[in-house]
Amino acid sequence: MTKNIFVIFFVIFTLASCDKKTVIDKEIESLEIKPTNFTSVDTMFYKNKNIKSLRLITTATDYLNISFYESGKKKSIGHVKNNQCHDKYIDWYENGKLKWIREYNYGNQIGKSVEYEENGNLYQQFDNDNNESTTYWKNGKPKLKFVENGLHYYFYNNGNIMEKYDRINKDEYFVKYYNENGEIKFSGNYKFNILYKDGKKYNGKIICYFKNGKTSHFEEVLNGIPIGKFYSYHGNGILKFESEVKDGKELYYKSYYENGKVYFIRNRIKNTFSQWDEKGKLIK
Repeated sequence: MTKNIFVIFFVIFTLASCDKKTVIDKEIESLEIKPTNFTSVDTMFYKNKNIKSLRLITTATDYLNISFYESGKKKSIGHVKNNQCHDKYIDWYENGKLKWIREYNYGNQIGKSVEYEENGNLYQQFDNDNNESTTYWKNGKPKLKFVENGLHYYFYNNGNIMEKYDRINKDEYFVKYYNENGEIKFSGNYKFNILYKDGKKYNGKIICYFKNGKTSHFEEVLNGIPIGKFYSYHGNGILKFESEVKDGKELYYKSYYENGKVYFIRNRIKNTFSQWDEKGKLIK
């Protein structure tokens, strides 16, 4: 790779005649960058001589970074001030769709961080002010809402609540389970991993359903602890986990990704643990 540090390069580059504008010319123009705000430019290239990045320099510690895909399409833009990320940062997919928007205050991320799927749908939002994270299904409906040391909400694919866990203290959560149609099937408390109902250790079954009549969650509880086999599904209908408990002890726990691939298997009898990535490859 090579570097140039001449502001004249950038000025000529952006003032190229309309009929000769390259993809990068048009991308820079769309960003409404004003070359007169900078004293010099540091340019880096791909091996095929296409521009990889531009560093538009105001001072040694204050500059604007712009990166491009090898095709010339814009990839990211962000400002550095006092050698720290500052103000708005934006990433794009090569198809031009937004990928990630976030904001910094001298290196510290502030406000909302928003990530998108390549098709433009929301993927995840994180609110730095209250540490709340929300991920979304492909249809744009909420999938999981999470606050560190706070609430955990899981949603069906239609956006209705599936499970709610509201933190009372470090050892206790208020919990609710729902059918996909919004009907509450169980409400109680988890305390030290024991399930309570109306102040007493719960005895009974918790069974929830999808709108199509299929079971979304099943467990039988004795003295607040699951007994026998129990299982639950992701909000999209894919098995989430299956497990078995005997005499208060877990025999195994098998967890699945939303695409149906096995995430991990914990076998208490053999004392083994195995984990896979989302493509089914064993993680060693």
